[in-house]
Parts: sequence; structure tokens; C-alpha cells
Amino acid sequence: MEAKQGQSFLDLVLQGTGALENAFAMSLANGKSITDDVVIGEEVTPTAVTDKVMQRLLSQTQPATAVANYDAEFNPVSDGIGVMIIEETFIVR
Repeated sequence: MEAKQGQSFLDLVLQGTGALENAFAMSLANGKSITDDVVIGEEVTPTAVTDKVMQRLLSQTQPATAVANYDAEFNPVSDGIGVMIIEETFIVR
């Protein structure tokens, strides 16, 4: 099974086996930690399917939970209310 953009190792566990209970077995089979990042295109071998319905559903939708929005980070030093000045950057109406 090939990793797609935005997928974590646990996404691949669900997609390949249908259940998160298989995470440790799949990590041992692939020589990876369950918290390791996967690279787009990386091949991961699934272990036995334990929930066929869920595996079938997720193999069609390809879950992607490793998506992050790094542009929306909050910087409390420059964006917080503590730096606002009444009538200049904080308008009272």
C-alpha cells in the first residue's frame, strides 16, 4: 500500500486492516514506529484485515489526518490583545 499526501502511519493502518488495534503488529511488520512520519509514495505492507467493512470503506476514501495548517499559527507576542493600543489598533465604538 502506497502512502498518499497527508497520510499518517495510523491512516495506513486503518486503510490496510480496518482497525487501529493492528497498529503495533503493522509497525513491527514494517519496521516503523506508530508515530513515524510516512513519506509520499512510501510502501507500507498491511497485516491481516480484521474489519473488512471498515477496510473496504477506507481503502476507497484514503484517510488523511496528517494535514497541518502551518500558515495559521498564532503568535501571542505580536497578535495578542496585550499588544493592542486603544484607539489605534483596537477601535472602541
